[in-house]
Amino acid sequence: MNPWTDDETDEWNRCNRATPRRHLGLSYVGGVVVLLALVGVLIFGATPAVGGGTTSDTVSGGDVAPTMLATTNTHPVASCTVSDTSVQVGESVTIDASASENADDYQYDRYGDESFGEYTTQSSRVVTYSEAGTYNPQVKVWSYSGGESSDVASCGSITVTEATPTPTPTATPMPTVTPTPTSTPMPTVTPTPTSTAVARCTVSDTNVQVGESVTIDASASENADDYQYDRYGDSSFGQYTAQPSRTVSYSEPGTYEPRVKVWSYSGGESSDTASCGTLSVTDATPTPTATLTPTPTATPTTPSPTLTPTPTTSPTSTVTPTPTESGTESSSTGTLTPTPASTTETATDSGAWFRYSPNDPSENDSVQLTAEPAVTEDAVEAYSWDIEGDGTVDGHGRVLELPAKTSEETAVTLTIERANGSTARVTRVVPITASFGDETVTPGEPTAGIGGGIPTAALFGLLVIALAVVVVASSRKD
Repeated sequence: MNPWTDDETDEWNRCNRATPRRHLGLSYVGGVVVLLALVGVLIFGATPAVGGGTTSDTVSGGDVAPTMLATTNTHPVASCTVSDTSVQVGESVTIDASASENADDYQYDRYGDESFGEYTTQSSRVVTYSEAGTYNPQVKVWSYSGGESSDVASCGSITVTEATPTPTPTATPMPTVTPTPTSTPMPTVTPTPTSTAVARCTVSDTNVQVGESVTIDASASENADDYQYDRYGDSSFGQYTAQPSRTVSYSEPGTYEPRVKVWSYSGGESSDTASCGTLSVTDATPTPTATLTPTPTATPTTPSPTLTPTPTTSPTSTVTPTPTESGTESSSTGTLTPTPASTTETATDSGAWFRYSPNDPSENDSVQLTAEPAVTEDAVEAYSWDIEGDGTVDGHGRVLELPAKTSEETAVTLTIERANGSTARVTRVVPITASFGDETVTPGEPTAGIGGGIPTAALFGLLVIALAVVVVASSRKD
């Protein structure tokens, strides 16, 4: 090995002196980085996450990382829209409730009159309207998670107009073409099956008495998915049902023409209506009642009574006849039974009831009558109202407006016909209050006599007493 030259020796010494200074500079930079890392851990690593309902898990550095807990809401929220707000009669429109939340079942009310149909798991339904008008369809959604609950939402307003007739184009005469004879056989055209609903129905009997059952049979209908029954023939179709027959009864005599409407949902919604025939309902044959032979009664001797007139403000009283020993009724003796002007609003044993508002109507006020059946709304087939007291039906529907009347009591009868064929009936007296200046008089409440003094009955009693005294005095004088 050759010895180093002077130049090589100077270069080696210069390098060895520079190396310790570079190592020292790198050491300073590393210390600063470590210090900044520790400060960052103290500031950011130990800060807890802000929020309610948190839990913590231990991570590798010993710090606690917060975790949010989510609360599950199972209450249904109904939401729906319609595909079109203006259609013509017979055109299809889709009710879409797919945006509803927590929905297990759906019910659709295409007309907006609370007549919700069958339960279904379908989140949309295609419907059509057979008559022009404005409709407000609704959807009701049901949730069964954590208990049964429901929610109702309106889907918007749909305006249905009459269909615009399509003008018939004028045919342009075509030139006559001379056919060329051919021996090629023509293919047989296979008819396309149709899924349009066809309604057919009959009744089990055409002559029944009041209260007797009769069956409306629509089992011969074609392509029928749902049925609606109109027992009266006045277009008051009931709830949708999958039953092809229904047993009904009538509470009043008359002639009825029941009908059925069938619905098909295959290839689009379609319906058809058919009459089931004419049904005559007569009064039930009454059971003959034995006639009692009246026995003459002796004329009692009337002593001179002392009558004390007592004014009364009780409601109108009803005289209940007291039968004599022979079984006949005496018109001169009776028991006064007070009849209240209104009845306590509780459900009756018959299962029918209604309320009226306002509770104290005045003369010429319109009174609203609202039926309150003791069963669910789906179990009711029809409501019938007799507001004239003559035994005939004056209106249908759960809610009815009683026309304004003068001062009098109006006896209103409500008949509820259920889907199982049974009926319930209740009669209530609706009082009408007349106003005379600042004084208010309620029908059925007796008023004072002339000038607010002694009542007329008391004056009459005093006259009878005076006449009896005169008769007794004359008899003693003779």
